[in-house]
Amino acid sequence: MLKDNARGYGLITIIVHWVSVLAIVFLFGLGLYMTSLSYYEPWYHKGPSLHVSIGLLLAILTLARLLWRLFSRSPDPLPNHSLLIRFAATSAKVVLYALIFTVLATGYLITTAEGKGPDIFGWVTFPVLVELGADNVDLAGEIHLIFAWAIIVVAALHGLAALVHHFVIRDKTLVRMLKPVKTSTDSHQGD
Repeated sequence: MLKDNARGYGLITIIVHWVSVLAIVFLFGLGLYMTSLSYYEPWYHKGPSLHVSIGLLLAILTLARLLWRLFSRSPDPLPNHSLLIRFAATSAKVVLYALIFTVLATGYLITTAEGKGPDIFGWVTFPVLVELGADNVDLAGEIHLIFAWAIIVVAALHGLAALVHHFVIRDKTLVRMLKPVKTSTDSHQGD
């Protein structure tokens, strides 16, 4: 029930997936909100540290997610999934990971531009590995924003595809990310 197997996703993968979704949506919303604030508004000063802390937690969670994938097999494709569907699903995952890591990396570069390492709620401070100049910080900020929007668009398409699988194709694609698979020793009844 914790680990993935040939029939579906385990509880760990499902929790990490949905926590990542919530973090990404929250970070996107907070980021957009912060860009609309003036210097004298309280969240102009509070928002960035929250944004950075959750972004760093998302980075750690995403790295853990990739490590988990090395030790927990992916479920087999459903029988009705054509090569095109498999390719599209794999491509969407690869693109999402690339976008997420780009946004996380540019966020780190923006944060370290003044020579101070980012921290998670003041508990842990990360080192400054690269310090960008003013022009490059602006470029990193533009990339950060554009790729954040790209994550939202690709994730929305990913979600839409899951809904099409559930309501139109009527297969278990979405259900596999909502309900943990039973252990392989359990019977296949109720799947």
